[in-house]
Parts: sequence; structure tokens; C-alpha cells
Amino acid sequence: MFRIFLSFIITYASLNYGYWTVFPLIVSLIGLFYGAYMARWVLKQDAGTDYMQRISSLIASGARAFLSREYKTVLPVGAVLAFLVGVVYYYGFSSGLIALMAVVSFALGALGSGLAGYIGMYITTRSASRTAQAGKKNGLGGALSVSFRAGSVMGTILASIALLVISVLFLMFGWSQFWAEVLIPVAFGASLMSLFIRVAGGIYTKAADWGADIVGKVEAGIPEDDPRNPGTIADNVGDNVGDVAGMSSDVYESLVVVVTGSMFIASVFGMQDRYYVLPLFIVSSALLSTMIGLQVVRGRAENAEGVMKKLNLSLYSVTVITAVLVLFFLYYLFGLNSQSLALWVCDILGMITTIIVLHITEYYTHYTHKPVKDIARQSAISPSNVIVTGYSYGLMSAVPVLLTVSAVLGISFYLGYFVLAYPTAVTAGIYGTAVASTGLLSMAGIVITLDSFGPVSDNASGLAEMAGLTEDVRKHTDTLDAIGNTTKATTKGYAIASAGLAAIVLFIGFVYEVVKRFYPGYSVSSIIQVAFSSTSVLNPDLIIGAFLGAVLVYTFSSRTLSSVSKTAMELVQEIRRQFREIPGILEGKSNPEYERAVDIVTRHALSEFMLPGLLAVILPVVVGIFLGWITLVGLIMGTIIVGFPRALLMANAGGAWDNAKKFIEANGDPSLGGKGSPAHKNAVVGDVVGDPFKDTTGPSLNPLIKVVNTVSVVFAAAIVMLDKLLGTYTVFLSFNLPVLINHLLCLLI
Repeated sequence: MFRIFLSFIITYASLNYGYWTVFPLIVSLIGLFYGAYMARWVLKQDAGTDYMQRISSLIASGARAFLSREYKTVLPVGAVLAFLVGVVYYYGFSSGLIALMAVVSFALGALGSGLAGYIGMYITTRSASRTAQAGKKNGLGGALSVSFRAGSVMGTILASIALLVISVLFLMFGWSQFWAEVLIPVAFGASLMSLFIRVAGGIYTKAADWGADIVGKVEAGIPEDDPRNPGTIADNVGDNVGDVAGMSSDVYESLVVVVTGSMFIASVFGMQDRYYVLPLFIVSSALLSTMIGLQVVRGRAENAEGVMKKLNLSLYSVTVITAVLVLFFLYYLFGLNSQSLALWVCDILGMITTIIVLHITEYYTHYTHKPVKDIARQSAISPSNVIVTGYSYGLMSAVPVLLTVSAVLGISFYLGYFVLAYPTAVTAGIYGTAVASTGLLSMAGIVITLDSFGPVSDNASGLAEMAGLTEDVRKHTDTLDAIGNTTKATTKGYAIASAGLAAIVLFIGFVYEVVKRFYPGYSVSSIIQVAFSSTSVLNPDLIIGAFLGAVLVYTFSSRTLSSVSKTAMELVQEIRRQFREIPGILEGKSNPEYERAVDIVTRHALSEFMLPGLLAVILPVVVGIFLGWITLVGLIMGTIIVGFPRALLMANAGGAWDNAKKFIEANGDPSLGGKGSPAHKNAVVGDVVGDPFKDTTGPSLNPLIKVVNTVSVVFAAAIVMLDKLLGTYTVFLSFNLPVLINHLLCLLI
């Protein structure tokens, strides 16, 4: 069946577009086969002793149970939203076929996001015991090979699924004049699923971490990852549902949003076919380069420095190879001229932004650098000093990232403005920023590989401790765990930056799409003029909308933070109950009820995540209908401007607090006393505060920003239709709500 479908797609594409348009589809299939090969290799490795396999099985089953229950919870909401998408497109485009295409697009976007997270987590949860066993048999190099290849499964499959979904939809729907509008629901579906996975996974992972630490380490005085702690398995499950399933779905939807957004912009501006497909060729080039660059991480590794050199070399190799391939495809599409060179520079700017953001995040979150050392030294005074110093560095960490993103947006815009100038200078500039954003997200495969390597190493380190492996083995797994903590922290910075750029691309597309719908006969230059005049910062509707965007970000942040606390307290009570009612747990004579602890965290996390998620979907629609499209533009802008730096602040401050504690534990400064000292206890307070910052609220702001964008574009047709119905077709500076009240009063009278 699959071969028949693939043959049909390739034949159809070659007849309608030419064989060159099939290239992204073929590359995505190669990526899937590569990921499957790596998964098979990892699963064939020695899984260790029976006890190691039992613990690994408990973690895997807990993670699988959480995701399956979460997907069942999300399914009814997704079905309702799919129906609404179909209704909006049916009335907005007066076509049942277009409505059906939109529903299919939405469903594939959500399915791809959920599938990417599930596949990656399936491999990583089964890789920890194999990593620990490889460390026992083959040393640090063997453990690195298993954990890194497990991460590469997630990286390559994530990028491949995103490329496959978009390529298939483009080839299937390209015959329609509304193909770009029909493609946008795939981004909405991916964003929605990512938001739910991020929020629920974030609540789960930090609630489990808090509960296990509060009762285990603080009250009972037993080590972290001790098998006597009933919350240990839930904690290890949380590492996977948060850092693997959550992160992968997050970056997956950013990639989908930026590619579909770039194609959408090209369509709105009436650009040629080659501009539509360029984002697909950029992502295809990066995926091919990723599969080549992953081969760098091979052979022996003597120490942490050697491992980091291999990981960095892999990242740099992917960047260079991608730049060469993109130049080749630009030459194929545009020839060798100023246009192709300008677009190439825009793409390179995006990829360089990836490297810069990763290094900025590392500087502010790793304990070899000044910020984390300063926070650690403040722990010698009091917990409040730790909190204040970490928060101040979190604030400062957002500055260089924002400056970098601003510089890239400015340079790419003016490259397009002065060099491309097609169809107008402004539209060419906007397209230049879209290409730069695509360049940033095209690196998703290698970045997610580095991220997924982290939780595998973390679980392997905990498993080595629980299984009582020798000191040498634990030294290898602890080394990889420390490096994994760095890669996880830096990937959060990348995910946030990518979310900001992807949201900006779609935000611009939304503005021009709405104006185009209001004035269907206008030229591109006239649409630009109306868009600029209507969305002036002096417009009170825009300012009100921006404040509402800030309200959304702050309400969402508050709700997710409080949810972690509520869920953690339920786990604390359960662990205390088991210590109290099951004799012999602390003496190692009885086994804790791990499954019960996992079930409690799962149930409470899933009961808490729905409200914040639905708020992000409902508020933009309500604002657009009752307050008008300009207020909605302000809402989107406010969400980006407030949410982007706040996400950086929370993620980086949390990472810095975490590594300040680890700096003391590693005895980085002997004057602080090491593990168990008063300074260490003060640093633990900072770490506990930082956990929901960096793993729940901070990362969840990424999909929040993009859901607000995608739902606005999807419902743009309905918003414009209601605006016209309510008489605001020519009254751009009026509220919809007073107009609606006036109509209702007239009807009553």
C-alpha cells in the first residue's frame, strides 16, 4: 500500500511540477530509513543484567503509559478543533473540498508531532541500560556511541517526519489556488499537540523530581536515584516525557511552522514557484548533512573534553555541509547571481544563529563559566542570594540572544530589500527573514540529537547507581550525564530562539493575509501600504492587543508553575505513605510501589495541563471576533515580545541554578564545602526553584507563542468574514464589540 501511494505521489508530482519537486520527499524517506537503522542498532546492544532490564522496563512502561493517556485526553479536543477548522474553511472558501483538505492537514500536523515524540521516547527509554552496559564493557567511548546514536534516532526521525508531511501535502494540494492556506492547518495541528505535550510533560517531570527529592534526599536522607525511593522511577520517566517527547514535539512544530510560514508568505506575495519550494530544499540539505555529520562521533573518548570536541565537530560539520548543498540548490533554482548569493547569506545567517545561541546559553548555564560560579559562591551566604543572583543572570542571558536575533532579522531583511527586490523591496526583505529563520530551524536534526543524548545519559547514570555498578562505570555515565545536562540546557535556548523566529514569520504572513482578504483586488504594493497604515503602533487597538498578549503570557506562566507545586505535593504524600505503611523499604528489604507513584503524577499532570492549553487556543479567536483583527495583531505581537525573553529568562536561570548545585557537588570550589555542606543546601533551594522554570514554564512558552499565531491564521477567514458582517469593512480603527452591541440594540428596538 505504501509503495503504491509513494509511486502515485512521485508520478503526480513529476507530471505537474517536475521531478525536482520530489527531492524533499525522497530525502525525508532516506532520513526515516536512517533513523530506523540506528534504532535497530541501538536495540541490538546488550541491555545488561536482569535488574537493569527490569528498571529500564519500568521507566519505558511508565513513559509509554503517560503518553498514551495524554494522547487519549487530547483526542476529543483535537476532534472538536478539526471540526471547527473544517467549518471555518468551508464558509471562508465556499468549498467542501478545501475544508476537507484543511482538516486532513490539521490531522497530519498533530499526528506527526505526537509520532515524533513517541518514537524518540520509545528508543531513549530503552537505551539507558544499554548505555550503562556499554560503559561497563567498552568504557566512555562505548557509552557515548550508544547514547549518541539513540539521540540520533530522535533527531533524524523528527526532521524526516516534518519534511515528509509538508512535502506530501504540498504535492497533493499544489493544484489548488488555496494550497498555501490549506497548508497552514498542519502548523496549527503540530503547535497544538506540542503545547499539550510540553505543558503536561513539563508538569510531570518537575513534579516527579520535586516529590522524589523532597522526601527522598531531604527527609529520608537517601541519595538521588536510590531504588528505595518510590518516586525514583517517576523521576526517570519525567526526564523522557519532558526532555525527549516534549522537546522533540516543540522543535518539530517550530520546523513545520517556519517552513509552512515561509511558503505561505511566498504565496501571499505572489512569488514564483521556486520561492515556494526553497524552504523545502534548505531543510532537505540540512537533513542530508545531519546524517553525514553524525558519523563524526565515533571511536574512543578519553574524557569529557574529548566528548565535547566530537559533539561540537559534528555540529560544525553539519553546518558546513549544509551551506555547500544549499548553494548548489540555489544555483539550480536561481543561477549564480546576486539573488542566489543573497539568499545563501540569509540561510547561513540562520545557521550561524544556531551556533551563537547554543554558545550563549552554554555560557550562562554551564559551571565552567563565570555566571554559574558566581551563583554558587553566593550560596555561602543564603538561599535568597542564590535566587537573586540566578534571576539577575537569567535576565541578562536574554540580552545577547535578543540582540543576535534582531541583528539577523535586520541583516536578512535588508539583504532581501536591496538585492532581491521582488515583487517589491519590502516583500523581498520579508522573504529574506523567512529564509534566515528556515536556516535556523533546518539545524533541528543535529540539535535534537544533542538534546536527546542528554536524558539517555541521565537515565544511564541513575541506572548505574541503582544497579550498583562499579565506580569506573559510574564515572563514565556521570561524565556523559554532565555533558548531557549542558546539551539539554543549550537546546532549550535554541528551541526558544527558533520559536521566536518561526512566530515572527507566521505573524507577518497573518497580517498580509488578513489585509489581502479585506481587499482582494488590491496589488501587493497596495496591500503593504494598507498593512503598514492599519497596524501603526499609535493605533489604540494594537496597544490593547499587546497588553492582552502580556496577560496571556503571565496567566499561562502562573498556571503552569502552580500546577507543578500541586502535583508534587500529591506525590510527596504518596511517598511518605509508602515509607510509613510498607515495612522494610528504607532497609532495602521490600520493593516500593513504583507504578502507583507514576500513576499519581500522570493523573494529576493530565488534569492540570488542559486549561493553559485551551486558553492559548480560545483567547485569539475571541479577541479576533469581538475586538477586531488589529487587536488580534497586537495580541500576537505582545505574546512574542513578552513571551520570547521571559522564556529565555526562565530556562537559563533554571539551568544556572541547577549547575550551581552541581558545581558545589563536584567540589569546584573547595571553600564551599562540597555535597551536604550549608552552601550546598542553599544551592539546592535555587535548584528546586529553577526546576519548573527551566523544564515546565520556560519551554512551554515556545508552543504557546506559535499556537497563538497558527490559530489566528487558521481562523483568519472567519475573523474577516465576521468583521465584514458587522460593518467594519472600512472602519479599521473601531472596536468590533461596540459595533456588535449597536447591532444587537438595533435588533431589539
